[in-house]
Amino acid sequence: MISMIMVLNQKGEIMISRQYRDDVSRVAADSFRLQVIAAKEAGSQAPIRRIENCSFIYTRHLNMYFVALTKSNVNPALVFEYLFQKIRVLKAYLGEDFDENSMRNNMTLIYELMDETMDFGYPQNCAVDV
Repeated sequence: MISMIMVLNQKGEIMISRQYRDDVSRVAADSFRLQVIAAKEAGSQAPIRRIENCSFIYTRHLNMYFVALTKSNVNPALVFEYLFQKIRVLKAYLGEDFDENSMRNNMTLIYELMDETMDFGYPQNCAVDV
C-alpha cells in the first residue's frame, strides 16, 4: 500500500516524513523536489507523478505539499481521500490555517496522529470525532 508519507514546504525541504515500508527511501523525496516543486509543475500538472519507479500522489495546503509515495499498484482515490482527511484532522488540532511553524511546534502530536491514522501503509479511521 502506501510506503511513505511526507510533508514538504514550498522549497521542497522535508518537514515531516513517516516511512511505513522499506521499498522507498528519502532520496525519492529529492527527486520529487527537483522534478515537481523546483519545476513549478504543482499547479499545472496532474497530482500523480511516476518518478524512478515510484508513484507520488500529492496535494497542497497553503504552502505545504502532502505527499504519499508507493511502489505498488494503489487505488489513487483511496490515497487522495486519506491525504484530504489527514489535512482535515490537522485543521481540527492546529487551526484552520495551520502553517509550517505550527507544524514544527507540534511535531509529537503530528507523529502520533500519523501513527493513529495509518498502520503499515494501510489507512485507518481518520475521523476527527473518533
